[in-house]
Amino acid sequence: MPLPRFNLILLIAAFGTIIVCAKAQLHSARLLFTGDILLSRHVASELEHRRVSPWARFTDLFHNAQWVSGNLEGAFGSPADCIESARVCFASPDSAVEFLRTAGFHGLTLENNHAGDLGSAGREHTRNLLEQESLVPVDFENSPQFVRVGDATFALISVTLIPAADGRVQRIPSTELSQKLRTAREAADLVVVSIHWGNEYQELPDAGQRAQAHWLIQQGADLIVGHHPHVVQLPECIDGHPVFFSLGNHVFDQTYPPTKEGLIADCRLAGGRLSCQGIRTRTPPGTSIPTLMDFDKTAHSALAACTPQTKSPPGTYGPHGDSSR
Repeated sequence: MPLPRFNLILLIAAFGTIIVCAKAQLHSARLLFTGDILLSRHVASELEHRRVSPWARFTDLFHNAQWVSGNLEGAFGSPADCIESARVCFASPDSAVEFLRTAGFHGLTLENNHAGDLGSAGREHTRNLLEQESLVPVDFENSPQFVRVGDATFALISVTLIPAADGRVQRIPSTELSQKLRTAREAADLVVVSIHWGNEYQELPDAGQRAQAHWLIQQGADLIVGHHPHVVQLPECIDGHPVFFSLGNHVFDQTYPPTKEGLIADCRLAGGRLSCQGIRTRTPPGTSIPTLMDFDKTAHSALAACTPQTKSPPGTYGPHGDSSR
């Protein structure tokens, strides 16, 4: 029996709504960025003793995101391979990489003042080990890395303004960094800069960081996620773009109370717009394993109106493929 004309129109309208919603869902993606991750020193001892993942309580959060990354402090390898200029050497056991993979990480940024603690051989070993676990290693040399999330592509560039033990450091302004940002801007819908900068234990960003953020945005950055101070520096909207000056520690063994607080940058691509908020973490005394808290109201207030438009149309895939495993 044929459907009455009115019912048929309703059915077609409902079907059209489903198609639009499904398409909108395809064009949306959730990206998570954590602060500093240490897998050596007291953290390594605790993990070996307790035999528990630092991210046991983060499974649902991480697996609901299309991209999860953090800043890996140090390098994988033996403490015997620490170079002489590494006064404090972060040599992480190779076995710890398994925790990163099973937690739901997709990649790690590798530019910071401890990335060269084991020299160039340690850098290469770390990159290879991460790749073996299907994790994307992002350093300055191989930036930008292009990752497809849903129907969009984002580019990730890793930078350190704090010299590493092996002497590697980048500068702002920089012709080479400007060229990398231009390449990323041309090929990606969203450009993310992970940057190691600022001063340790300083809870407010300084004028230098703000000036550097302005320059990065002028050169094409859409989102900036920072680290190194080991304490949270709350995000701000600069030139209409979210800037997380410091996400603080994510997994670390420091004991000074502010270093036990962390922030996860929780960013979403939807409808051609980027929106971000912050999720708080807290590491209880006597452990290096963080606890997931709630959304940060101050960060939400600072970024609520900070929704830059991403490159249109989405889906101009970069050359490095998909983040899915």
